[in-house]
Amino acid sequence: MITLDDLRRFATALPEVEEFIHFRLPGFKVKGRPFAGMERGDTTAVFSGSQNEAATAVAADPAVYSEVWRTAAMKIWVGLRVDLSAISPEQIQQLVEHAWRNKAPMSVVAAYDAAAPSNTAVRLANARREARARDVAEAVHRARQQPC
Repeated sequence: MITLDDLRRFATALPEVEEFIHFRLPGFKVKGRPFAGMERGDTTAVFSGSQNEAATAVAADPAVYSEVWRTAAMKIWVGLRVDLSAISPEQIQQLVEHAWRNKAPMSVVAAYDAAAPSNTAVRLANARREARARDVAEAVHRARQQPC
């Protein structure tokens, strides 16, 4: 199972990341913008990302992923919850980097990409994998809507 130490190792390997405490739980932010954090019990973590990306992940594997919303006076999007016992270190590393990219200033991301060209190859491979997962999720959704 993925631990806080694993999450910390992946997050702090990225530029401009600092660890912080949010409601007594560890989290990670880039330039003051939170992008990942552990939840109570250390069995799940939440990552920032778009609602569409989260919906795709949940549709592909609802046992591992779930959407996180905060409800107060209105419903507010938080991110993607991940079951840390059901995911590989490679997948967590990809989620951490993706969440970081969503929150990091463009100048920080550009400097990171320029310094490590291999990151671009990894990102392209991840994008292809995500596109395939989206295609599968859409096909499943369409199949469920068709009458028997």
